[in-house]
Amino acid sequence: MNKIIFGTALSAMLLSAAPVSAQTAAPAAKVSIPSGVFYKGLGPQQYAARDKLIGANVVNKDGTVIGDIKDLIMSSTNEVEGVLLGTGGILGAGEKEVGVRYGALQFSKKDGKTVISLPAATKDVIAALEPFARGPKKSLAERASDKLKALSDKTKEGAGPVLEKAKEATKGAVEKAKELGQTAMEKGKEAVDAAKEKAAPATPKQ
Repeated sequence: MNKIIFGTALSAMLLSAAPVSAQTAAPAAKVSIPSGVFYKGLGPQQYAARDKLIGANVVNKDGTVIGDIKDLIMSSTNEVEGVLLGTGGILGAGEKEVGVRYGALQFSKKDGKTVISLPAATKDVIAALEPFARGPKKSLAERASDKLKALSDKTKEGAGPVLEKAKEATKGAVEKAKELGQTAMEKGKEAVDAAKEKAAPATPKQ
């Protein structure tokens, strides 16, 4: 009986909420975008660090790969001062990070691709360097909390009206499911009582 009631309630909720999910939020009012703040795309003298810098291999003067760029080193005024170079190891295991000044890197083109080199680096120099000392980083819990807050804010901003309608529809569906469940219980009780009467032995006549 509980399975019947649960199934009925779930079906009612899905049927009532389905049209709401297809609805879209009301069109936003026209927004005045401030000038001198945003880019529409990359300019001819620009590139995205994640596309051409982060993860790019760095070679020495002989053209041998000595590592790949893992991160950027920023100044207190938010300017790029250097890169973190991951060296050694296999597939990231046992890898050592070293800090490289941005001005020490050389950029060139070969077969239409950007080549990043560090002429001052040799195998012995890289081996002799101490691992780069990173500052305090956010813990995994702090980063997860930031992600959850951002997701929550986006949800509130973009889906607020739809969620409110969905809540109203779901509330109505629950009430309807309760009514259907009550009716099902009553019919079930009547069926059980009727079955009991049929199953009861007939009283012998005197």
